[in-house]
Amino acid sequence: MKINAGYVISGAAILVLGLAFFTPLGKQFSYKVNDVTLTGASKELPDRDFSLNDEDMKISLKGYNGTADANLSDFKGKVVFLNFWGSWCPPCVEEMPSIQKLYEDKGDEVAIVLVTMNDRPEKFVPYLQKNNFSMPVYEAESLLPKKVRPGSFPTTYIIDKEGNVVMKEIMTKDWSAKEIYQMLDNLND
Repeated sequence: MKINAGYVISGAAILVLGLAFFTPLGKQFSYKVNDVTLTGASKELPDRDFSLNDEDMKISLKGYNGTADANLSDFKGKVVFLNFWGSWCPPCVEEMPSIQKLYEDKGDEVAIVLVTMNDRPEKFVPYLQKNNFSMPVYEAESLLPKKVRPGSFPTTYIIDKEGNVVMKEIMTKDWSAKEIYQMLDNLND
């Protein structure tokens, strides 16, 4: 009896997909895939030594999650936590609880600005609601300046009152950590 090569390939594909979706091997595989794609670890070198001028800050933002539309320049003169994320991005999703905690603890002192990228409201709005995340979320309605545009996700900038980027993080971080709170407090003094 001759075995059809198409059946063998299809069977192997089904086996691989079954392992990926229904076993712990799938989680390890997804982490490995994320490490070599835009959603994972980046080879981008963090440029932490630059400032945003008035033109760089002119980014129109459509508000979601109960947040009014804004422009990034509206936050000039404040300490800004600017995070680029997507509900499709596992590392982004991983850090969201700590961003929510940061918002709850420091949202009166720091402008929390989460900009969703490569995402659609019909995906990220239910994600936010399901997880009871109340922090301000926006979609950029204008082009992002090249120096701000993320090369990987998540990308977070902490910007001081003068528009200087004092921190750029290109990976998942615990944003509710004591050292982050201390840095934000120092920037607000």
